[in-house]
Amino acid sequence: MKELEIKTGRRVEDIRAGLLELERDNYIVWEDKLDTSHIVILEGWDRDQKIIMPTGNRERYFTQY
Repeated sequence: MKELEIKTGRRVEDIRAGLLELERDNYIVWEDKLDTSHIVILEGWDRDQKIIMPTGNRERYFTQY
């Protein structure tokens, strides 16, 4: 928790609240609330975020490979 406090610049209470919110939203599993080293990440991205893949040259696949 100390490392998160240093790296984020936030108070421990704010970090804990954020982690609990992530757990409520099923982004993480945090069984041992006294230790952050046992947090398991279930999803590492925002569910509402649309990922846009850059379009490529389709013909390139057939001409170069």
